[in-house]
Amino acid sequence: MTKLLIILNPWAGRGTAGRRRPELEEALRQSGVEHAVFATHARGGATELAWQGVERGFDRIVAVGGDGTINEVVNGIKGAEASTGRLAQLGIIPLGTGSDFIKVLGGVEPNDIAGGVRRALSPQARPVDLGRVQVGEDEPRYFINALGMGFDAQAAAESLKLTKLKGLAVYLVAIIRALANYKAHPMQVDYDGERMHRRLLFASVANGRCQGGGFWLTPDAQIDDGLLDLCLVDNLRLDQIIRYLPKVMEGSHTALRQVTMARAQRITATCHASMPVATDGEVIATHAQQVTVETLPGAIEVLV
Repeated sequence: MTKLLIILNPWAGRGTAGRRRPELEEALRQSGVEHAVFATHARGGATELAWQGVERGFDRIVAVGGDGTINEVVNGIKGAEASTGRLAQLGIIPLGTGSDFIKVLGGVEPNDIAGGVRRALSPQARPVDLGRVQVGEDEPRYFINALGMGFDAQAAAESLKLTKLKGLAVYLVAIIRALANYKAHPMQVDYDGERMHRRLLFASVANGRCQGGGFWLTPDAQIDDGLLDLCLVDNLRLDQIIRYLPKVMEGSHTALRQVTMARAQRITATCHASMPVATDGEVIATHAQQVTVETLPGAIEVLV
């Protein structure tokens, strides 16, 4: 019998997820499925709840929130799998600020609780690649959508401070703030036998296509091809950044001479100066000097 563990981040979508909890619980009640709903109370809480859920025998773990919540649940599912050998499928009810990962899943709409519950009960699931990242000697972590190093990670850090804005406005203001706080440094990026060494504004490694609430950095990425897409952007002047932003929002920046696009299974980035790193919109390091990323083909099943 299907039994769902629902992990709700009440602060997702600037508090939207918490306010819609009664609606979520009513939809679950009407579905008749056996379920348990737990709310997170601190950063990392969804990872712990998902891990415990798998250990307790739940085989469907549903993330209710944004990309950061999905990321934490993925890390809990994979952590429990490594320690117990038990498998669990991932369900998504997207109630986040950006909800970028779901844009690669056909027919999935943001803020759609009824649709999310239907998918959580679906007999269909698709295998999806994951990225595994290690910063220096830290414990490896997983990501499902994207990893950013440099300016885009700085923008992610700034976005977390903007509690009164919603949607794309959050990320646009975060970019403006990041421009005042980030200095590009020479970075070396090695990927599947290729090497780039230059001053980069940022290096993005993505499984999905969209980041930052509407920026299509890797518009041709596939979440089940066993590869990660790279978007490496040379250092740009302020006027260039302003001029090129619309191109990134429509995915046409890939033709710019300052942009290098590639695909790889393994990527290593090093920087003598420290750089920020973010996975699925959540900052995981602020002073990284070496980052290693690899793809894990079909590492998780997403309910569709």
